Amino acid sequence: MKKFIPVYIICSLLLWSCTKRSELLYEQSASVYFDFTDDIKQTRIDSFFYSFALFPEKSKDTIYLPVRISGLRTNTDRYFKIRVDASSTAVPGKHFVPLQDQYKMPADSGRAVVPVILLGTDPSLTTTAVTLLLKMESTPSLPSQFPAMDSARITFSNLLVKPVWWVVWQGELGEYSRVKYELFIRTSGTTELPKDQTDWQSTPRVLYFTRRFRAFLQDPLTRIADYTQEGYVITKNTDGTYVFYNTGNPTKQYPLRYNTADGKYYFVDETGELVLP
Repeated sequence: MKKFIPVYIICSLLLWSCTKRSELLYEQSASVYFDFTDDIKQTRIDSFFYSFALFPEKSKDTIYLPVRISGLRTNTDRYFKIRVDASSTAVPGKHFVPLQDQYKMPADSGRAVVPVILLGTDPSLTTTAVTLLLKMESTPSLPSQFPAMDSARITFSNLLVKPVWWVVWQGELGEYSRVKYELFIRTSGTTELPKDQTDWQSTPRVLYFTRRFRAFLQDPLTRIADYTQEGYVITKNTDGTYVFYNTGNPTKQYPLRYNTADGKYYFVDETGELVLP
């Protein structure tokens, strides 16, 4: 003889089961960690690289670090800490703005973003990269229990290395110098060119960038008008000399020198030589 359990009893059991499971999950201890994923490979990463040389208008910039918690959300704010590891070569106040004492994980949220402000004004960054290693720390409201996910490494500089593509397009670009490369980034409209000439369809675009760049080098005092909307200016010093810079980063200036041979002004590279088109 078959026995039937009343429907209302089954429903009551299911409701009790779901409620109990929800309570257990809600009461599970949470853990905070850095949530980094490579957008292309969809794999976890913990290192970031940044060069101020590619962003000439900036003397500082902000890296946003995503943070996440395991477990369920709560209806109250919680707080977590991040410390600078002793192995870091970046100096607070010189290479980055000191971190806050703690950061908030908002109520009813499992995610937060931590801004790390990098400073690019140290002259040594043009020759040396520094590293900022950050470690997640436990707090009474948010422990850090995932050692494989509790660190973030930011390596940054103002370094420029001669790119491979400069040799490929040297007929258009001329002799390489660091200053010339920096001026290319600021005035050509791009930060890089193709690494070979196999794609003939890219050639017109390359020529647009290189000839725009060369036109600026040929007559910067006139061509500066094409770059004012981007924040670039050329100003005259009291001694009659000229300097080129971005108003967003006025400490980084490029002097021009008058050339008596042709009566024109040219930029000067790191060795004191004229930067010719």
